[in-house]
Amino acid sequence: MPAYTYEELLQAQRTWRINFINCLIGAKNLHLLVTRNTNQTYNAAILNSGIHIGSSPPYVGFLLRPTTVPRHTYENLRLYPFATMNAVSSDFYERAHATHGKFPYGESEIERCGLSLRWEEGEDMPYVAESPLRVRVRFVEEHLLAVNQTRLLVFAIEKVHIDKEPEPDGFFRLDELGLVGGSGCDAYWELRYLGRRPLQRR
Repeated sequence: MPAYTYEELLQAQRTWRINFINCLIGAKNLHLLVTRNTNQTYNAAILNSGIHIGSSPPYVGFLLRPTTVPRHTYENLRLYPFATMNAVSSDFYERAHATHGKFPYGESEIERCGLSLRWEEGEDMPYVAESPLRVRVRFVEEHLLAVNQTRLLVFAIEKVHIDKEPEPDGFFRLDELGLVGGSGCDAYWELRYLGRRPLQRR
């Protein structure tokens, strides 16, 4: 059975190391984070680094790779702190995947990748129309991680639109929304519900 030390991982071929380390954490929900620039062009970035920050008050976070190269999402958020977080389903994951490509600043990935925008009355940021779970968020703070210069971006949840009624306790099944998981930069997974177990809250 293979085993790998820290030093061996550092010395491994780059692509092998990236794929291997990403598999250790496993599949995570995928989201398209929609931001806008000063010309009202809407950027969409596919991310699988979402984390739960807290529910009271409600916050989520995303890890962003180092800004040593242009990161349009980050640049847009610094200009206008509102965004929408759109969960990716099996119906459009291939088009969502295409948003990871390198597009010129000011060109909309949404249009180029065959996706469409959905506007809700009274709201000033659009959602991805194909998404069954859509969340308006506000960028509130960031934390630079010294270990590798990635950034933890923290967002307040402002409004949630969902295509299925939650259960009385607020739970909803991700598989019934058709959501997919992702690992690394190119692997996609179907979600299968196994059940819920009793939980003792503190």
